[in-house]
Amino acid sequence: MTRLLIVENDRALRTMLCWELEELGYEVTATANCREAFIASEKSSFELALLDYNLPDGVGTSVIRHLQRNHPGLPVVLYSGRDLSGVAAQEFCQERCHCISKPVKAQVLHSLFHRLLSDRMDVAGRE
Repeated sequence: MTRLLIVENDRALRTMLCWELEELGYEVTATANCREAFIASEKSSFELALLDYNLPDGVGTSVIRHLQRNHPGLPVVLYSGRDLSGVAAQEFCQERCHCISKPVKAQVLHSLFHRLLSDRMDVAGRE
């Protein structure tokens, strides 16, 4: 089972994503803010992360920095209802971070996650 961290402050959306992604075979840990995400990433390891950009105690990019320090190479998907094509997205959505817009269906996420994990395996195989 693929271990997935979801950081989403909207409780209904977080719950729906958990249900749908668990049905697709993910082991999901869901948090509602940056602080909870930091704690979860210290307690567990993850193979993927899905982060909302706007969180009650910060922005998803601060979680990305933390995850990249503690879990190098972790594929991260940053998503938002806002347009992320600006400077913040360009700065943080590098090789292991992908930006997408809300709303997004679980099946679309699943396809993206599959691609990210395949890319990660290809990179690991070349090293």
